[in-house]
Amino acid sequence: MKSTTSTQTIRVLRTIFARAGLPEQIVSDNGPQFVSAEFQTFTKMNGITHIKSAPYHPATNGLAERFVQTFKQSLKAMRGENADLNKKLANFLLAYRNTPHTTTNETPAKLFMGRNLRNRLDLIKPDINRQVQDKQMKIAIKPTKETLRQFTEGETVVAVRDYRGPNKWTSGLVTKREGPLNYQVEVSPNSIWKRHADQIRNSDFNDKQGEEIKNDKTVEIEIIPDEPTEQPAQDLQLKQQDSEQPLSEPIQRRYPLRTRKPVTKLNL
Repeated sequence: MKSTTSTQTIRVLRTIFARAGLPEQIVSDNGPQFVSAEFQTFTKMNGITHIKSAPYHPATNGLAERFVQTFKQSLKAMRGENADLNKKLANFLLAYRNTPHTTTNETPAKLFMGRNLRNRLDLIKPDINRQVQDKQMKIAIKPTKETLRQFTEGETVVAVRDYRGPNKWTSGLVTKREGPLNYQVEVSPNSIWKRHADQIRNSDFNDKQGEEIKNDKTVEIEIIPDEPTEQPAQDLQLKQQDSEQPLSEPIQRRYPLRTRKPVTKLNL
């Protein structure tokens, strides 16, 4: 920032808030850009609580002062590097945001974004998830000896899979290729179907291929009646005796019978 006016400060804060969202509170010193009416209106309109430190007492905002001290020490350590200030600032912020804090034991990036920032140190650490993904990708795109079925535009005699008509295959004309395996096929003057290469066959395709095997022959089953068998006389007598006996005892009523009295009418 070339100037520290309230307008310039608000412009920079809007850029930060667009990436990180509106904070609940802001802690600052008593600089003129922070105590101005313009800045107070800006914080009030955005629902931000503005806390100002005590005058002439920088230790009140200890977190900010400690960060300034750490930043100055890092710049002094990078004094011998042949790099501009912006590059040094970017390297410092990347290292600072990936360093665990002594109080939280977590990095600022992990607390803010839920993950650590990737840097050059990650190149020497094996990433198991990435290795598994790379191997799966190599297997998926591994070249095979199988050749893809391809059709050219204007090929007139092909068999196209029909899912609506009684015939499973119909003839058509390849009019356009939409992708490696997708084609537009004209089956009639006003009907264009989109089919996959697996749903198209060449002109030498047999119509009976792919048809479901249907068995139209019906087999008549001859029912042979059972031959009557002679039962002995004793069995017949036992069956007759069983039929004469009651099948079961009468069911007793669970509840007692109610004694009903006739209604006495008034003879008026």
